[in-house]
Amino acid sequence: MKEYSVLKNVSDLTRPDPYFSGEAGFVGSALQDLHRDMCAFELPASLPDSVRRSHDAVRHAYIYAYFSYDLLTMAASQTFPCLELALRERIGHQFAGRVDKRGKPRPVMLDELLKSAKKQNLISSEIEHLSQLRNMFAHGSDTVLNPPMFLTTFEIVTDIIRELYISQQV
Repeated sequence: MKEYSVLKNVSDLTRPDPYFSGEAGFVGSALQDLHRDMCAFELPASLPDSVRRSHDAVRHAYIYAYFSYDLLTMAASQTFPCLELALRERIGHQFAGRVDKRGKPRPVMLDELLKSAKKQNLISSEIEHLSQLRNMFAHGSDTVLNPPMFLTTFEIVTDIIRELYISQQV
């Protein structure tokens, strides 16, 4: 049985992952292609720095997946905390002081934040499936993504983040 090591040797760190180089049955992509993909997802400078940093970390993970394909799944899983952070920064204060039956603080969850933003007409995107996708990554998944699958979700999330803050710019 062939032994498989996930951690690359230091001498291989800057070599493309076999998935991107086309050696593993996947259509090859260049590093420049991945970078170009992420250039389309720039956020306005007016957003909170914390949201922009989180979003940029996801974009970097996507680009660096060129060297380690597993980073694509990590980028996808971090897309939802980024969205939740943007929502909390924008409307989280509306849920301040909530407590459970025992009097302990009860934080607002992604689904509640999305529904509240939708109800307030801060976002127009379809949101029904986002919490399910988030849960899939948050609770572990053996899903193998490809760049188009990631980009579809990341585009939706980025559009929601942009929408959340557009009304503050007017």
